[in-house]
Amino acid sequence: MPRPPGLEELPRILLIPGFSLISESQPQDFGSSSSKLLAYLALQREPLERTAVAAALWPHVRDSRAAANLRTALWRVSQIDANLIQITGNKIGLSPDIDIDYRYHENLARRVLNRESLETLLENPDCQRTDIEQMIHCLTGELLTHWYDEWLIVHQERWRQLRLHALDSLSLQLTEAGWCASAVDAATAAVAAEPLRESGYRSLMVAHLAEGNVSEAVRTHERYCTLLERELGIAPSLQMYELLSQATGTASARTVNGADRPRSRAAGRRPMENVRAISASRRG
Repeated sequence: MPRPPGLEELPRILLIPGFSLISESQPQDFGSSSSKLLAYLALQREPLERTAVAAALWPHVRDSRAAANLRTALWRVSQIDANLIQITGNKIGLSPDIDIDYRYHENLARRVLNRESLETLLENPDCQRTDIEQMIHCLTGELLTHWYDEWLIVHQERWRQLRLHALDSLSLQLTEAGWCASAVDAATAAVAAEPLRESGYRSLMVAHLAEGNVSEAVRTHERYCTLLERELGIAPSLQMYELLSQATGTASARTVNGADRPRSRAAGRRPMENVRAISASRRG
């Protein structure tokens, strides 16, 4: 968002897809330990004890060595900008005057899941497809890709699950709003991020069906069945077969574990009725 004239550009920490510090409008480059310190603090909601930070960032060394590493990292950060980190007693945290891209992305994902962000955007008469594309793009980036630190794993998985659920929801909401091409984009992004995750394929099938592209929906179903059988030796869920039945107008002839799938309740349902049914079940 543009800043009012006369105000200085705040420092920015970028965590998606990789780490970057932008201070005084210029990218700053420094050691890996300082980068990890800033990234770690950027993912916290409040200041932490110095000992907790040192133990998290250097878990496999003695406490004295971890404390020394932390002091060195703090000194290096201060050489770039003395105002990036605030130290209060034994606690350290980032300055509140720092923009962090992850917090914006996280907030966007939650607003999508609450059906707020897209509705607000579509109410704008100047809404363009590029605005939707930017929203999808914000939900596709990984958190600190190629970083494998122990403290980061839970944050990466949390963000992965949040953005995948948001992409699924966004695709269904776009389908409901009649933006089917963008709905396909959102669902395709979810599929690309996690190829074995079924809900992305279901959202993609729903978007194709809403456009009347039955062959695309069937092709999506067959592609997922083949992938799932090859990689895991299992079949899709009943929900997937319900969508296929709705696409073809008949019960699927496929079987799972030797048992016929029951005729779908979705067979004969109009595309948008199925979209609303799936959306309602997710909100429930």
